[in-house]
Amino acid sequence: MAAPLQLTRVEGGLSLVQDADGHIRLQDGPLRGFERRLVGRGPLDAVFLTQKISADTGISHALAAAIAWEHAANIPVAENGRQLREFLHGMSLVHAHLRHFYLNELSDYLPWSTLADYRGDAEVLQDLQSGLADKPKGDWTRQSFEHPFNDAERNRLWEHRAFAMRQLGLVQRMLAMLGGKYPMAMSIVPGGLNVTLTEQTLLKLRGYLAEVRRFLEEQALDDGMLLLRRYPALKALGRGVPDFLCTGSGEDEAAVEGALFPSGVLLADKLEPFAPVATESIQYAFYRIPPQGASSGMATVPQPDKAGAYSWIKAPRYQGKPMETGAFPRLVITYLSGVRMARPELVDELEKQLGGSIRQGNTVGGRLVARLGELAAIVERAETLLDQIDPAQPTVSRDIDPFHATGEGLALLESPAGSLQHRMILERGRIAHYDVISPSTWNGAPLDEQKQAGSLETALNRSPLNLADAAQQRTASRIVHSFAFSTTDAVQ
Repeated sequence: MAAPLQLTRVEGGLSLVQDADGHIRLQDGPLRGFERRLVGRGPLDAVFLTQKISADTGISHALAAAIAWEHAANIPVAENGRQLREFLHGMSLVHAHLRHFYLNELSDYLPWSTLADYRGDAEVLQDLQSGLADKPKGDWTRQSFEHPFNDAERNRLWEHRAFAMRQLGLVQRMLAMLGGKYPMAMSIVPGGLNVTLTEQTLLKLRGYLAEVRRFLEEQALDDGMLLLRRYPALKALGRGVPDFLCTGSGEDEAAVEGALFPSGVLLADKLEPFAPVATESIQYAFYRIPPQGASSGMATVPQPDKAGAYSWIKAPRYQGKPMETGAFPRLVITYLSGVRMARPELVDELEKQLGGSIRQGNTVGGRLVARLGELAAIVERAETLLDQIDPAQPTVSRDIDPFHATGEGLALLESPAGSLQHRMILERGRIAHYDVISPSTWNGAPLDEQKQAGSLETALNRSPLNLADAAQQRTASRIVHSFAFSTTDAVQ
């Protein structure tokens, strides 16, 4: 067995292991045990502690914990609070998508060594170029490789990357204004969002949003399309499992006209309504298989020496099938549903570029373009929300007692990397059971009892790869990054 391939720019770190038969598996972990650590705590702890699962999906986890709590305790949400939550969540998706493309993915296609040839007018890049020139060349040219971009395209990508950093700063300001700080949001509470809201706050948010929107509409998606044109192999590379899952914008958001993502399942090439019936296989995961007849609420027990196991990631299944989730399944299910932000022009362009039906487009190129393509729709929805918010109305429901409830709550929403589920069982105000199914758990799942792999493992093994070869190592990296995979999100 070859030495594991350690991938960079993956939250939590990730290694790929190739066995003697050439099969590639994810080497993940360690287990942090969030689900077990929450038992016995108050539900407010879940809102804050689950944000530590993953940086990009922290706000998604906080909202999911709050919604699960509200469902368990029958807590109403103030209308302003619901709208502010949706705005906050939307900006967290924008931040995650921009950061992932320009900081994580782009380096798989445009090597750092090309900065030495930058001839543009951006001062920040000139300064960076000068600073790197003083360093030993091997330190920043180690990952040099051939690329297909001409001089103008190379300069454009570098300048857009630098400008994207400014946009990230503006998005972070908006997230901090509503969340109290960022990346940990402190304002998410049962019943809404605990924030002081004024006309001046809304005016600032509109100004920041307008500048971010210009960048998204004029540059970001075009950069993704440029990569697709210059690397045509991405159109077929890394195809995952054929079945897709989207849990929608969340129950509270989906009830409002114009909610961003409808729920749905594409199963056996047929669009079906989504039902919360996911199960989790631990056949090849490092957990003790419970005795037959054990309660479904029984916590999984770690077993790191379990024979035959190779992953700390559980294997979620929907009607027994592994599902792909993320921006691409969202795009397909939204389009096929024919409602809300269907974005048919993006689907038409993708089908033209991919040379086939959008249903088979869950490749590296399809995922990359879908993620950047939904940015404009998110910002458009955010602008609508700002117009609906009334600063004179409360942002949190009053006269509620959320701390002594007994009940069960389920929260479903779409985080940056895909579908997220939190299930909370409360007994007299304390958490008796907690379960999280994250998008990276869906996509990064190991084999199950039927030897079905998750979408990422399927994509890595779709065509033979030799992880000892430098060029094919980059290919593997491109596949992993196309899922926006996070080890910390996959292994709670």
